[in-house]
Amino acid sequence: MIDGLNPALELERFAQPKWDRLGVVMPPFSIEADPRFMYISDDTRRALSKVSFMVEAGQGASVVVGEVGTGKTTLASWFHSRYQRRPDFVAARVDEPPKRSGLLLLRRIAAEFDLRTRRATEDQLNEFRGFLVRQAEKGVLPLIIIDEAHELGVEQFVELRRMLNFRDPKGGKAFQLILLGRPELDINLRDVPDFNDRVATRSSLDPLTPDDTKSLIEYRLLAAGRDPRQRPLFTDEAILPIWRETRGYPRSICLLCLHLCLEMLDVNADHIDEAFVNDFLEKHQSYRRLENNQ
Repeated sequence: MIDGLNPALELERFAQPKWDRLGVVMPPFSIEADPRFMYISDDTRRALSKVSFMVEAGQGASVVVGEVGTGKTTLASWFHSRYQRRPDFVAARVDEPPKRSGLLLLRRIAAEFDLRTRRATEDQLNEFRGFLVRQAEKGVLPLIIIDEAHELGVEQFVELRRMLNFRDPKGGKAFQLILLGRPELDINLRDVPDFNDRVATRSSLDPLTPDDTKSLIEYRLLAAGRDPRQRPLFTDEAILPIWRETRGYPRSICLLCLHLCLEMLDVNADHIDEAFVNDFLEKHQSYRRLENNQ
């Protein structure tokens, strides 16, 4: 005990921010991919619309590209959550594909569908083919979602192309595929024209505008439970310095806003304005260096 205080309790007090003081019931700016907090920008809306149509129309492969922090993983989570809940789909999600090996990728996909993993490529393809036939007989369409797809190698694209050649008993594509990755994914696809020709739609996620940055912040607070009738937590004047600092990348916006909210709680402020943002950025140079390395 120090001066009548329990150090462990003091640490616990700082480790558990009082989010209710912000009028929310959960942290509003977590950088974890959570579909509940996905802000629908114009780019996201277009991607959702195009990819959803292609998946449900059975068109084959869809590609979504974007720089780090533009929301690809959140979008992957949204697609997986949506289609996994539907009785006419079964969804598997691969977050980090294994390097280079086509067989390892097939085994990873098989494991996500709870299928037996095989030691030979042809055996694994046959295992998957049998699974697709069984699903088609039940009226279920399998969906494979691969995040970080820019890491896929030529051999892996070849195996995915072979899988896309599978047909259900009615002659349609036996499964659907969504690839999400950095812009180099589009460049890599040029090395596999046979697969590239099977891509039904391409979408891109770009950084947000200042208006979208404001809307993202407001949406996150509403999703976390804040009453819209309350005084705005972030003033209009606070948006531009946040946008300049983060360059409009959603993950960076959330990370900065998380730190701003923690600072606000620490100093007992009641809102975040332009001066608050600028003062925080000036005082916390270490935050700026860490943030830029995300």
